[in-house]
Amino acid sequence: MGYAAIKASLVPVALLILSACATMPAETSSTDSDADIERHDGAMALLPVLDAEAGPQKNMVFSPASINLAFGLLYEGAGGETRAQLAKLLPPPEDPLGYASNKDGVEVKVANALFLDRDFRFRDSYVAATRREYGAEAVKVDFSLPAPTAKIINDWASAATNGLIPQVITPSAIADDMIAVLANALYFEGLWETKLMGRREHPFLFGDGTERPFTFVTDDFDTPYARHEGWEAIRLPYRNNRYAMDILMPAKREVMSEAPSASFIEDMKRRLDGADDVFVSVEIPQFETDYDQGLIPALKAIGLTLPFETGRANFTAMVEPGQAPVKVSDVRHVTKLQVYGEGTKAAAVTTISIVTTGARFEPRKPVPFRADRPFVMVLRDLERDAVLFIGRIADPQPFEPEVEEP
Repeated sequence: MGYAAIKASLVPVALLILSACATMPAETSSTDSDADIERHDGAMALLPVLDAEAGPQKNMVFSPASINLAFGLLYEGAGGETRAQLAKLLPPPEDPLGYASNKDGVEVKVANALFLDRDFRFRDSYVAATRREYGAEAVKVDFSLPAPTAKIINDWASAATNGLIPQVITPSAIADDMIAVLANALYFEGLWETKLMGRREHPFLFGDGTERPFTFVTDDFDTPYARHEGWEAIRLPYRNNRYAMDILMPAKREVMSEAPSASFIEDMKRRLDGADDVFVSVEIPQFETDYDQGLIPALKAIGLTLPFETGRANFTAMVEPGQAPVKVSDVRHVTKLQVYGEGTKAAAVTTISIVTTGARFEPRKPVPFRADRPFVMVLRDLERDAVLFIGRIADPQPFEPEVEEP
């Protein structure tokens, strides 16, 4: 095998890894169109846009699964044309709770959460639907206090990703009119079926055309291998064989200008599905990479516009009648990937920030009621309409209750 840079996709967790040091085939073909891929996994449509934004010299790693799950939370609160547009471009995933797994050396964790402003009224039906379909926990927060609210969200993200992603939002990103953050976290940790325990130093061709020494992990074993239209690919299974990493790279060792299409990647997957095992000397770089990207420009590029438009975004299934209208103000996607001799760790967090539009949202002001003068108390049985105790309190005595152990 050559020592060219790699491009790999994690299947079926759907974490796509695009290294900046690979090449594009002169031409590609596939029996399926890109539209077929997009219908199967809507967020895969973001691949060419995010790849172009990153450019050939930078890594770009995103999780279609995490994005789809986060937008599933948004879909549950959408109505009218906004809901229809989401259903067409980023349809809610089937069996969203089915991603989670912990068996035979592979753990996949999925967490969903709604961070909701304590003073804004959300429909109980929306909270119930996201809990039922996505296992989402609803957490009441105070967005008027940016620092503690950011800490609550970041602590959740860190716990959900086993510490791989400790921060997804800063206090400065919390706007005055923010009323919700919808969040998904996806964590993968898997041991290779065949560990790559050898280590070698080889030059790696980076996206800027330079070569520098790099550590590769290596071993020789039988694994699915395929060649097609100037590309070669292998499949590296994890121990339970439900998950695998497909690594695709061009046959020629040169810098890649852009990623291949989603349909070409799917075509190579099918070829690996049907490929015979071949005895391969596998050498891959041992590396980690981070990615943090706002997704609204890319989402607009694939045609998703209504959730972000003042006056057109429809989230009436999320908020109570009489509340200010709302829209999506930010979509943030953060990932981290570690590939090493024993296996892989990968994590993604997708957050969708929601703000009010039109009239500025003002938190409800409580009516002050301080019993700091003589008062009358009535302890009632409301069901029997009976008064159990009644009294006038003019000389209250200090009291500290005894705390009973649970």
